[in-house]
Amino acid sequence: MKLILLFTAMLFSPNLFQTTGLTEKERNYAAAQLQSSSQKLLAEIEGLSEAQLKFKPSPDKWSIAEVMEHIGLAEMGIGQIVQQTLKTQPDSAKRKEIKVTDEQVRQRLTNRSGKVQSPEIIKPTGRFTDIKQAIGLFTDARNKNIEFIQTTQEDLRDRYWQHPATGVIDLYQAVLLISAHCERHTAQIKEIKNSKDYPIVSK
Repeated sequence: MKLILLFTAMLFSPNLFQTTGLTEKERNYAAAQLQSSSQKLLAEIEGLSEAQLKFKPSPDKWSIAEVMEHIGLAEMGIGQIVQQTLKTQPDSAKRKEIKVTDEQVRQRLTNRSGKVQSPEIIKPTGRFTDIKQAIGLFTDARNKNIEFIQTTQEDLRDRYWQHPATGVIDLYQAVLLISAHCERHTAQIKEIKNSKDYPIVSK
């Protein structure tokens, strides 16, 4: 009888089936950041001519077309990393390795005074013959990332990834990093457009 009562108490306990999924506030914030940063990026490159897209402030700097190639590859790549990491078991004990808050993740990525070396796999190499291909890669990956954060029931806070700019972060922070990375390079595009010899032509 005691076992039956214990089981009944557990069955109706409000904490028994409690998940460690995202709060509505977290979900909405991340989705809004992804949507906003996407809109700002696409607005910044709208109507640019071929000459403007291919202009480099100096031989060792990226063009806007190359920045877009990098953004698209990073958007897809980080999204894939998140999906792969979801296959690992959640580990709350590892949270002590995280040294940054959600806001600090954004601050570190958007601060362009701190330079971060891009991994070779997402460096621009002229993979695309047309800017529309780079935009297509970005928007497809971005839409998938938005849908993911809006619908996932997975435990993102107790699964982790290590980024060179932030150290260990959880997967929710990795999603915030995706939008912050986009913001960082949107600022880079603005810098290119403000360069001394940037061509002032219409498409």
